[in-house]
Amino acid sequence: MSIETYDKAGWTPKTEEEKAAVRRQLHRLLETSHFRNSKRYPALFRFIVEETLEGRGEFLKERLLGVRVFDRPADYDTASDPIVRVTIAEIRKRIAQYYHEDAHESEMRIELSPGRYEPDFRLRPEAGAAQDRPFSVQATERAFVPAMLAVASEAVVEPVASAKPRRMSSWMKAGWVISGMMVVAAGSWFGWRWMHPSAVEQFWAPVLGQRGDVTVCVPMATGWEGVQAQSKVVSGALVRSVEKSGPAIQQTEKIQNGQTLLEHESWGENVVFSDVRAAVRTSEYMIEHGRATHMLMSTGTTLDDLRQGPVLLIGGLDNQWTMRALSPLRYQFAGSDVQGFWIVDTKHPERKDWWLDLKKKYAVVDRDYAIVARIHDATTGEPVVIVAGIGMSGTVAASELLADSKEQEELRRRVGAGFGQRDFEAVISTDVVNGMTGSPKIQAVAVW
Repeated sequence: MSIETYDKAGWTPKTEEEKAAVRRQLHRLLETSHFRNSKRYPALFRFIVEETLEGRGEFLKERLLGVRVFDRPADYDTASDPIVRVTIAEIRKRIAQYYHEDAHESEMRIELSPGRYEPDFRLRPEAGAAQDRPFSVQATERAFVPAMLAVASEAVVEPVASAKPRRMSSWMKAGWVISGMMVVAAGSWFGWRWMHPSAVEQFWAPVLGQRGDVTVCVPMATGWEGVQAQSKVVSGALVRSVEKSGPAIQQTEKIQNGQTLLEHESWGENVVFSDVRAAVRTSEYMIEHGRATHMLMSTGTTLDDLRQGPVLLIGGLDNQWTMRALSPLRYQFAGSDVQGFWIVDTKHPERKDWWLDLKKKYAVVDRDYAIVARIHDATTGEPVVIVAGIGMSGTVAASELLADSKEQEELRRRVGAGFGQRDFEAVISTDVVNGMTGSPKIQAVAVW
């Protein structure tokens, strides 16, 4: 094999012996702590390496990987389900951590360039005999001998005086001193940040510290044209009674006999825009911190789904999983269409300070209320974050609080010591002007 094999340009293994060497190196990486405690990262890493060794690396695309590795349907939405991009980014980071260790610096490198799913293979000449190499020692020696002789002959004619080291100029010394000071300052800053995380970082720590994708559960908008319904909260659940007369009976018969496409789009699997805003806002934070999310409709979510990892519950009155999670807590939703809806303090059930009439005209509503909670659910064993307003503006304001550094600092102050671990529930309010949501304001906090 020629000396060009050792260049930092990518190397393409062709023989079975060369491919076996790559597989051995892959096995080394997967057996380290960077990978062995995960199922998702090794599965994707092994797949892209094997496909590349078989000559199919150029066909590795996000959708293909989602379908083949993560069992996503062929038409899944890669924009709302970025599991492949997030996993690749995490694999790239763990590869860098592995090769950063001195013990692995001279090994064959398997690398992932940004923007690509096809890995690069690189050989290192300094690896010596200790590294698995898919070629003979004799071939290596024949490649290096001419180069070594050429270097030796040039060294003979070089005057001895030229070997005298140059003295470092004062400018160079100053540059090294400044560079060292900058490194120390940067290290100190990162060390301080590690010792003093922000309130936002502490809020999400229990979620980001768990394994598994984050499930984002959003409520389904149930509009039923022609049906007069009355809603009320009974024993922690929203109950809707339907007046079955006139058009309502006709609509019921249509549903029972099979919906048309138009009917399904009118009241089927739709979500309120404010709930989508809240879900997207919080999902973006998860993705920025290397966690994949997947969104489920509340009506199609099962208890088993909620046991797969951390959960984010969006919406209150129309999300049965939110109502279930709040039922043992101090602050809950109560009310009916006739009385209006409010957040009740179970220690003072007679008070209705946080009340909203959902039958008001949208344009005249001037205030909304919401619950933000972070709890460890005893049923699922997973951390749960609740973002639930009485109305649409309340849900939006609650989601904004999760990324608002100022309000999070206030929340941390009111929760007290152990903010990153303790369970808590907060009631917030927001002013509403012509349908536009104002800043969230914390009204009350319960901690346990």
